[in-house]
Amino acid sequence: MRPIGFFDSGVGGLGIFQQTTKKLPHHDFVYIADNANLPFGEKSTEQLHQITEKIVRFLIEKHNVQMVVAACNTGTVSSIDYLRERFSIPFVGTVPVVKPTCEQSKNKRVAILSTLATSQSDYLKKLIKQYAQDTNHVDVLVIPCPGLADIIDTGNLDSPEITELLKRFLAPAIAHNVDVIGLGCTQYPFVRKQIEKLIPPNILILDSNEPVARQAERIIMQQVPDINPEYKPIYTFYATKNAPEFCRVAQKLIGPMVKHCLEAKLE
Repeated sequence: MRPIGFFDSGVGGLGIFQQTTKKLPHHDFVYIADNANLPFGEKSTEQLHQITEKIVRFLIEKHNVQMVVAACNTGTVSSIDYLRERFSIPFVGTVPVVKPTCEQSKNKRVAILSTLATSQSDYLKKLIKQYAQDTNHVDVLVIPCPGLADIIDTGNLDSPEITELLKRFLAPAIAHNVDVIGLGCTQYPFVRKQIEKLIPPNILILDSNEPVARQAERIIMQQVPDINPEYKPIYTFYATKNAPEFCRVAQKLIGPMVKHCLEAKLE
């Protein structure tokens, strides 16, 4: 069976990976973290096109993947259309959760936390225009969070540095009296508990892990409807830099499904 490919700049996409394994428990998955190019959020669109194209070529040539999940908000908003033009396999993107965030807001004030690149992207601006301005008339506060994804990628989720960064990034949202916060970077759900401690209890937090996993399941079940329920899947993990350290953090975040990690050389 051809595996399903996932990519991110680091550990962020592991949350989506884990959710998708629950929905597709009899499929092989390949995950690649291009941590040599971390952080994606500070790269130009042209750089991200080159980076993501190399990743997808690796997944196709090395593993013949049947689909790729861009388990990364920055990678999606910068490159998903570019990748779809160049490759014939299906892609599932990870879009900042603007639509559900706006739909679930009662007071019409929401915040989206994201990387710098996502916050400045035309893709995010289009989502806000479509779901906040044209449809729901919601006031959307976009908060770029430089440095936050990098620290999460170290696995030190309870560090004082993360707490201080979160306090700084959440302060404008609290001051703006938002009632929903959308996590617009796949790393951020790993510090959800820390965020909950720093905001009023009435504020709802949304992320894209579950919706992306559902979309991946939909596409795969259309392509491969007959599954062997006895099949035991193989999960393969790559990092483009310091694979043992990536493996340590990945095991800490999603547990024993990460047995070992290989180093990938992208050309």
